[in-house]
Amino acid sequence: MAKKKVDQPLQKRSKANPGPAFVWVPGFLRAHWPALIILAALAMIPYWQSLDYQYVLDDQIVISKNDYTKKGLSGIWDILRTESMAGYFGEQKDLVAGARYRPLSIVTFAVEYSLMPDNPRIGHLGNILFYMLTCLLLYRILVLLFPLAPDRQWWWSVPLVAGVMYVLHPVHTEVVANIKGRDEIMTFLGALGSVWFTLKYLSDKKNLWLILSGISFFLALLSKENAITFLAIIPAVLWFFTAARKDDYIRTLAPVLGAAVLYLVIRYNVIGYFLSSGKEITDLMNNPFVEMRLDEKLATIMYTLGLYLKLLIYPHPLTHDYYPYAIPIMNWGKWQVWASLAAYAGMVAIFFRGYKQKTVPAFAILFFLATISIVSNLVFPVGTFMNERFIFISSAAFVMVLAWILVERLPVWLPSRIGLPLGLLLAGVIVVGYGVKTWNRIPVWENALTLNSAAIKVSPNSARANTFMATALYQEYRATDDPEEQKKILGDMGIYIRRAVDIYPAYFSGLTMYVGVLAEEFRYDNDLDKLLAGFRRVFEQRDYLQFIDQYLDFLDKQPQYSQQLTEFYIQVGYQIFWQQRRNKQYALKYLQRGLNLMPGEPTILAAMDEIKRG
Repeated sequence: MAKKKVDQPLQKRSKANPGPAFVWVPGFLRAHWPALIILAALAMIPYWQSLDYQYVLDDQIVISKNDYTKKGLSGIWDILRTESMAGYFGEQKDLVAGARYRPLSIVTFAVEYSLMPDNPRIGHLGNILFYMLTCLLLYRILVLLFPLAPDRQWWWSVPLVAGVMYVLHPVHTEVVANIKGRDEIMTFLGALGSVWFTLKYLSDKKNLWLILSGISFFLALLSKENAITFLAIIPAVLWFFTAARKDDYIRTLAPVLGAAVLYLVIRYNVIGYFLSSGKEITDLMNNPFVEMRLDEKLATIMYTLGLYLKLLIYPHPLTHDYYPYAIPIMNWGKWQVWASLAAYAGMVAIFFRGYKQKTVPAFAILFFLATISIVSNLVFPVGTFMNERFIFISSAAFVMVLAWILVERLPVWLPSRIGLPLGLLLAGVIVVGYGVKTWNRIPVWENALTLNSAAIKVSPNSARANTFMATALYQEYRATDDPEEQKKILGDMGIYIRRAVDIYPAYFSGLTMYVGVLAEEFRYDNDLDKLLAGFRRVFEQRDYLQFIDQYLDFLDKQPQYSQQLTEFYIQVGYQIFWQQRRNKQYALKYLQRGLNLMPGEPTILAAMDEIKRG
């Protein structure tokens, strides 16, 4: 079995011998079942612990608080004909550039919800199974691109080494352990399916495979727009690994191009535009570059691109939160920016040096650059600086070229008695390291508290991470009846939420939680001055928060607070809303509150008269 050659090489990568057209040889399952079992087990065993985990992060947007998903099967049509966050918000909000139309994964959530309502277990199981299928299909394709040599053991081959490193890579934990990450998995699964059907077509020239390639690609696009990058990957596979002729390129590209056009037409009709609604995204949490100059934006993007390379090579530390300002504002005076630029420039040079010779590094670089381009913030803004899930597809290029170096090149570069053992040793260290990191990282995704407790250690300068940590603690605060424990939790909440509004003073979610924390603190210390100082801080950033008005209604009924409240209303109404912001409506509103407490107060009357005349 070890020496059985199941698939002939798609291409002998040399200028002298471009290789014959691929001949598909049956018997893959019979020859590769040990590898398939290993990969399936490695995909399932570590992530099996996630079956009892809760909904976290954007799971509420696509599942637990999505009205369409919660309809089950009857909500599928609504999912297909609306923007992907409409089921959560009740309408299309256009909060992020380009909006989102990724219905297919949400459709699967609706099907699961019809079977097991409000039960994350089935969602986690679905992710594990989809991930396993994706890893197996990646291995299948790699076997076609790197067939096992007759003198090579099955367990020491580029496809298996790359497959094991891929399935265990720690940056994938976010995608698999977070149910919402299914869109990434299904996108790659569909795109790989299109590649496989394309290669199958080259084997026997049956048009059925072209039709299936187009369908698979269309499903990938319905999962996430990132699949569009495979319009470059599919012809690249043909160029680097096959002896395809010009008409093969045309025929194999036709169905995927057709699928892409169909998807874009549907997307346009659902969302109403392609890339921009015409509305400027000014919220820092949905446009992290809004406060930067162009040179700072480009430097920060280059810095994050370097971080992606670092995480592929050394995936530590990991976090789910790269929002402002977990990633600092960078400039071209930082060495990290230039190091990243040099790395990418080197990759481009290697590509141009090797693409004519059809080298593996050239293909891997093309694969990586194409798939990362769409999430780089260079093509269009993606709503955050970066995310580990964004390199779920790109990481396949990294493990492929790494496995190729360890298995194929080290024995060539070094004496065989050194190259082979060194390759085995390095591969073993990498696999064990990845496996341990993945095993330890998965439990972070158990619930909101575990997730945010881990994130805040890595992303202490993220306003979002601090706010989410305070929110998770608030749930713990409400769940306990122990006064001492409540007081301790409240103290921690105050630390995190104040840090959040220090980082981003205008952060709506942060200010909302800040007001809630202030109100709870007031229950313990009755420090009205501190409470009102916090309210003033909010009003300096926002015109209105409903909870503040509701709380002020309560305080207005307490006679002992009338003097302090009146002074507060004068400060807020006249100084903040009028002198600073020229907002007549809110200035008069809060001055009137003060007048209700102290009728005839001359300071208030004079201020109101000035405002009305102004």
